[in-house]
Amino acid sequence: MSNELGNRLYRAIKWLWLLLQALILPLAARHAVAAPVRWPLILPAPLLFFAAAVFLVLWLIAQSLLAMARFPLTLKGGALLVGGTVAQFASVVAAGGSLPEAAYALFFATLAALVVLIAIMVVLAFRRRIGSPWARLAALLALLPLAGLVWFLAAPLGPAFSRLPSGRQALDWLVLALNSGLIIFSLYRFSIFAPAPENDAAYTREWERWAAPTIIILILSAVTAVVLAGVGSRV
Repeated sequence: MSNELGNRLYRAIKWLWLLLQALILPLAARHAVAAPVRWPLILPAPLLFFAAAVFLVLWLIAQSLLAMARFPLTLKGGALLVGGTVAQFASVVAAGGSLPEAAYALFFATLAALVVLIAIMVVLAFRRRIGSPWARLAALLALLPLAGLVWFLAAPLGPAFSRLPSGRQALDWLVLALNSGLIIFSLYRFSIFAPAPENDAAYTREWERWAAPTIIILILSAVTAVVLAGVGSRV
C-alpha cells in the first residue's frame, strides 16, 4: 500500500470516527427520553440533571482526548478503534435494535470504560503512595457512587437487550465490553501512569491538526443532544 493511499484511508477513518461521535450523543439522548425504561431507582430531578451533566462532560472529555490526543497514529490502530465502535453499533442493529438504541449502547460503553479507567488510576495512585491492600480497597469503595450511576444509566439498555434470546444478549454485552476495552486501552496511554510515548511529537501534531473540527463537532453534538432531550421530555 502506497503512503498516499494509506494517508487517505487514515484520514477517512478519522473522519468516520468524528462523524460517529457527532451522531452518538443526539441519538442516545433521544433514546434515553423516549424508551419505556424502568429506572432501578428514582432520583430527584436536580440530582438526575446533575448526574446527566457530569456524565455528559466526562463523555465529551473522553471523546476529545481520543479524537485529538490519543487516536492511534497507525492505520491499523485507527481501524481497530473505529471498528470496535462500528461492530458494536452493527451488533445492536442486527439484533433488531433501533439506531437510537445502538447509539445509547455506544454512549454507555464509553461511560463504563471511563469508570474502569478511573478505578485503575485511583488504585495505582494509592498503590504508589500507600501499598496497603486496605488503602486500595478504600479507593475502590470511593468509586461506588460513580459505579452506581453507571448502573443507573444502564437501564435504557433493557428495552434493547431484554427482548433478545439469552445467547444474543450475551453476545451484545460481550461486544460492548470489548469495545469498552479498546477505549480503556486508548485512554490509558494518555494517563500519567502509562510510559511516555516515543512519538509524542507526532501525537502533538495530530492534536493541532484535529483540534478545531473535533471541538466544533462535539459542541454541536452536545447542543443537539440537550435540545432533543429537552423536547423529548416534554412530549
